[in-house]
Amino acid sequence: MNNKSSQNIISIIQARMSSSRLTGKVLFPLGNSTILNEVVNKARNFSKQVIVCTSKANSDDAIEEYCINKNILCFRGSLNNVFYRYQKAFGLKKIQECDWFARITADNPLISEFLAKNLIEKIQPNLDYIAYKKEIPNGSGIELINRKTFLDINHELLDIVQKEHVTPIFYENPEKFNSLLLTPPDFYKVKNLRVTVDYNEDYQLIKKLFNCKNSISLEEVIKLFHKNPAFFDLNKICIQKKIR
Repeated sequence: MNNKSSQNIISIIQARMSSSRLTGKVLFPLGNSTILNEVVNKARNFSKQVIVCTSKANSDDAIEEYCINKNILCFRGSLNNVFYRYQKAFGLKKIQECDWFARITADNPLISEFLAKNLIEKIQPNLDYIAYKKEIPNGSGIELINRKTFLDINHELLDIVQKEHVTPIFYENPEKFNSLLLTPPDFYKVKNLRVTVDYNEDYQLIKKLFNCKNSISLEEVIKLFHKNPAFFDLNKICIQKKIR
């Protein structure tokens, strides 16, 4: 695929206010913006359209209001069945046509444009799912999903984990789906670097990074990590929760 092909991708960002570990985090201030707005802005660098996909829960009214004020397309669906929420989002009148879409979570303000475009270049019609192996910094990647394959799946047959986390159905069933898991370039193999926002310690680190430079990139953060690893001790104690 050529570089123009990245403009055929839409990005759907799942967001909710009711995080059990850090309630309301997606609208926390970050530099001159918010965590959610930073994710949206970065996604726009490799997408022809960006949609925020939140729930119908009252707690998520704030996300819809924020999106309206920022002129961001927003869809609201099931709180717990996120897979179905994504499927229903494709019923939006304003959604653009696409063969593939990116799944992004709203607590990852350091997704990489380079890593995303590198995935997009690997799209082939016979594939269903494309992502990186677990070698990149936690919180820096996206996942690409074949739209037709996705919409053909019956969400009622999924288990709780598959409904909540959307993509396990693909990489847990290699006999049913054709998934491509890429090895990232060596520069990005920093799996002990954590740049997601799941705990308060994560937020304090990310806020510190964005205070160093507004809209700082993942690549700049990796360079800083190699130069001054002690800077990142703030969230050293945070452990990523396993989905199973």
